[in-house]
Amino acid sequence: MDIQQPEPAPVLAPTPVKKSNAWKWVLGVVVALVLFSCLGSVALLAGLSGGSGSLPVGDSIAVIHIDGVIAGTGSATGGTITPEDVLDQLKMAVEDDSVKAILLRIDSPGGTVAASQEIAMAVERIKKPVVASIGDMGASGAYMVAAQCDHIIAAPGSAVGSIGVIMEIPNVKGLLDKVGVEFTVITQGELKDTGSPYRSMSPTESLLLKDQMKIAYDQFIADVAKGRDLDEKKVRELATGWAWLGSEAKSLGLVDSLGNYDDAVAKAGELGGIEGDPGIVTYEAGTTLEDLATSLIGFQSNRSPVDADTLRRISLPR
Repeated sequence: MDIQQPEPAPVLAPTPVKKSNAWKWVLGVVVALVLFSCLGSVALLAGLSGGSGSLPVGDSIAVIHIDGVIAGTGSATGGTITPEDVLDQLKMAVEDDSVKAILLRIDSPGGTVAASQEIAMAVERIKKPVVASIGDMGASGAYMVAAQCDHIIAAPGSAVGSIGVIMEIPNVKGLLDKVGVEFTVITQGELKDTGSPYRSMSPTESLLLKDQMKIAYDQFIADVAKGRDLDEKKVRELATGWAWLGSEAKSLGLVDSLGNYDDAVAKAGELGGIEGDPGIVTYEAGTTLEDLATSLIGFQSNRSPVDADTLRRISLPR
């Protein structure tokens, strides 16, 4: 069956229009829309790359928050901060020529050894002045980080220090026996399931773990002694795991001065050679201009899954 094409509809000839300035009005609207679009893009970039709601003018300090437990990977429930989060922000602060000093606002009980060391090493390498401002708590791994700063300010009642390491391995064998549950573990390598909660630990395993704890403990002491320019013997005497009040920590040389956040901002500005009130720059953890471009063109970077073979973890007290 043939399909017949419809006859073309009649076209009305346009009514002649007198020349006017309408095109100028249309052009003005287009230009205005383009300007608003550009301003919106700048605001979006500012929100992703830095700024606390406004773009600072002139010399500034970067404020980076270290809140919660320091861990190698983030938690779905929140309350943790990772080295990746902090290092991304430190990198942006270092590369920003308008940033003359960095302020670490710390409120953390510590975390895992390796994650704390990663952040501490990054802070120690920074050439710009770095000030630590301790809020409620700057303990254990968080204090390891603070110790690498050029100046530490804490409130008189802040919890500071807790230099020590701890490992907690539960043993649920007795409970499982009561409910009649038995776990069969098959391994290759006699120490592969060291730290298993399903059986009692052997004397050899306990000794090996204590040796590792001693190594991590000595590393912690050495890091604090170097960062604070203290005698290692003195730090070892203080390394009981006890968290001192800020006022006590100052008398022990673990803190430089007592004060609040504003005092820390002023100190950072002073060390950075900033005259007057410094501008404040903050960064979104883990967000870069590259991330923005990637998201705009619809790609997503692949991340390797976290190794699930972590049966135990040496952690700093928290």
